[in-house]
Amino acid sequence: MDRPLNSWLLFAHAGRSHRHGEIVSRFPDGRVHRYDYGAFAGRAQQLMWALDELGLERGAVVGSLAWNHHRHLETYFGVPCSGRVLHTLNARLSVDELAYIIDHAQDRVLVVDPDLVPLVEQLAGRIPSVKTVVVLDEAAPADATVDGELLAYEELLAGRPTEYEPIDIDEREPMGLCYTSGTTGRPKGVRYTHRSTFLHALAVTSAAALDIGPGDAVLPQVPMFHANAWGVPHAATAVGAKQVLYAGALDPASWIDLAVAERVTIAAGVPTVWLAVAEELAASGRSMPDVRHLVCGGGQPPRSLIERFRDGFGIDLVQAWGMTETSPIASLAWPQERMRDWEPDRVLDVARTQAGLPVPGVEVSIRDDDGADLAFDGESMGTLHVRGPWVTDGYLGGDGAEKFTDDGWFDTGDVAVGSPDGYFVIADRVKDLIKSGGEWISSVDMEAALMAMPEVAEASVVAVRDPKWQERPLACLVLRPGSSTTVEAVAAHLQQAGFARWQVPDHIELLDEIPRTSVGKFDKKVLRARFDP
Repeated sequence: MDRPLNSWLLFAHAGRSHRHGEIVSRFPDGRVHRYDYGAFAGRAQQLMWALDELGLERGAVVGSLAWNHHRHLETYFGVPCSGRVLHTLNARLSVDELAYIIDHAQDRVLVVDPDLVPLVEQLAGRIPSVKTVVVLDEAAPADATVDGELLAYEELLAGRPTEYEPIDIDEREPMGLCYTSGTTGRPKGVRYTHRSTFLHALAVTSAAALDIGPGDAVLPQVPMFHANAWGVPHAATAVGAKQVLYAGALDPASWIDLAVAERVTIAAGVPTVWLAVAEELAASGRSMPDVRHLVCGGGQPPRSLIERFRDGFGIDLVQAWGMTETSPIASLAWPQERMRDWEPDRVLDVARTQAGLPVPGVEVSIRDDDGADLAFDGESMGTLHVRGPWVTDGYLGGDGAEKFTDDGWFDTGDVAVGSPDGYFVIADRVKDLIKSGGEWISSVDMEAALMAMPEVAEASVVAVRDPKWQERPLACLVLRPGSSTTVEAVAAHLQQAGFARWQVPDHIELLDEIPRTSVGKFDKKVLRARFDP
């Protein structure tokens, strides 16, 4: 019973009990790589030997700057099972942000996709801790100028043994590192331990979370550099589920081709991904017959999108909530058993449009400004706090200590309301709430209502300063092709949706596209800088 909960428990039987299970990678040029867990396990163990040969000590940090594919998956296990720490780097960050993060984490080795080598070249002279750069390819570019030794991944693995004797690893040792998006101040490092990652993976496989089993084929459209792709690679490997990995930026038509061809049953992504996929399904008339459910995180999907997948495509779109600090899965909006005979719209009212029910192991507290717990009464709004075995207890280097309590609670910075049914809903981020005339307006609720307009494809609402009311909401809209709207039509729709007249925007901005963050969320700080400089 006291066997350490480390990464070997997730990895060891993948190549034994599930050795014929498939791992499929699709690349932007159309190439598809296909192998099984048996081959994957052998190559991950070759990587363990290679890291030893590089002279990396236990606990050394290996940074990965890579998209979603099989070689990146090999680092997910080859690095921590050899006693090192995998630091997944966001490939969409600026050079300055990457330089800060790599230096702050003290990465010793970087494993890098070939198309990202030019980005590493721009870091030359700014990442002194890095001694080796490994290009995830057959050969390294001869003309690349990087700090340290430049090696090719396949040459590094070639000839190494495919079996590596499991080492003793304390379950509380770090195995992973991921930095927050840095929306306020510098990005902050979140360490994941072997224990926290093992427990999180088990939770992700459960029907209370993503419900991944040996018979599934999973496609995480969420990047592998972002909070461990929501734990999908660890969970899928643990149970031997087929993994389908899509490298690079989203092309909805190609994504659907891959999902259909590989008979994907579960996929995970942010709302902007599912908006694009829904548009392509509607335009093409195609279907995804094998999909059991889609998981939507990183933002609240509008009710209209959930209804569109349910009624138009026969697919459950399930909302998830979590953060880098929660590993990240903390809750999902699954209906409860007592709702089985309810009308679909009633289920949607009570369960589907919430952040969800906490996954077993995660505790939730909604608190007022004085730190007192608020009732789950459907009305009381406060700051969301969470704790649990895969919720971090502090940032790397002690940053942001004020966000954590001595008894394990983490202040998420989200404003939430709990319902008597046990669910909670994110009303907004603290920094995104709009205070107009002393009263609060939820940008999240308004965005969901706006995206229910047939003319609107995407919507983001931000606060702009106002001399009379302090702040007013500004609706930034992307319209569907051939559509038009006016501020009066928007106001009428919002009032019909239940917003008071004083809450509706006085102005709208029609955009060709809404800027995205590095992980695909709407980037409100860019909109605020543009329209309220």
